[in-house]
Amino acid sequence: SPTGAAADEPRAPAPEDDAWIIFTSGSTGAPKGVAVTHRSAAAFVDAEADLFLRERPLGPGDRVLAGLSVAFDASCEEMWLAWRSGACLVPAERALVRAGHELGPWLDARRITAVSTVPTLLAMWPEQALRRVRLLILGGEACPPGLVDRFAAPDREMWNTYGPTETTVVACAALLAPRRTVRIGLPLRGWRLAVVDAAGEPVAYGQEGELVIAGAGTGRYLDPVKDAERFRPCPALGAPRAYHSGDLVRADPEGLVFVGRADDQVKLGGRRVELGEIDAALLALPAVGAAAAA
Repeated sequence: SPTGAAADEPRAPAPEDDAWIIFTSGSTGAPKGVAVTHRSAAAFVDAEADLFLRERPLGPGDRVLAGLSVAFDASCEEMWLAWRSGACLVPAERALVRAGHELGPWLDARRITAVSTVPTLLAMWPEQALRRVRLLILGGEACPPGLVDRFAAPDREMWNTYGPTETTVVACAALLAPRRTVRIGLPLRGWRLAVVDAAGEPVAYGQEGELVIAGAGTGRYLDPVKDAERFRPCPALGAPRAYHSGDLVRADPEGLVFVGRADDQVKLGGRRVELGEIDAALLALPAVGAAAAA
């Protein structure tokens, strides 16, 4: 084995080493740590590069907004949209992002051409603020059809993306167009999706079921008990390990349609929150004997 100075040099990361760990809301009050490997991260970055702006890909002349907290996995999307293509990553101050409506004019002044954001924030911006934006990616929460009508443009790709932290940021995506059904779309290259009933059998087109995800982006929980609960075999995919999302979707050959949750998890500003976690926090307060969040 190496000795001396060679032993002190850091080892280069291997594909199965963890690239990042992000904590999501937990029903017991303790956040769940989700680990994503370098292999999954690289597969995600390459799959998105293959998906967006195929005729005129992002490049050194583009400017990508970095406006999301690094505690939110979509920040990895912002960073790698720029880094993989040689584009400029332009960070916005947190106070500016929190203000919401002030960020729109800032995008125009900074000549931003690519944005990944949540629908709630996009709704605060004037259409003119995105006049230079040729790639607009939405995710983290349901996209209202009215937003598509407002911000879709002939010289802009507008995408709706879906993906739990547990499956590396984005698992599927749909290109949006005005006056069309808003879908979460089809899987990224290397990801595999199934819509199953309570018995784990695939549902027919037009029916609803739980979305199960396997393939290149499959992560893991740091807690082995929680990991075993959500990451289970999926015979419908022929996968020994797949993430059972708890999200209900409608199967459609043109792309999946998000319906809702099978549990009491909610989304706030793109972040998943377990109502049980709020209950636990309230019960920890002095003189609180019972609590229920809704």
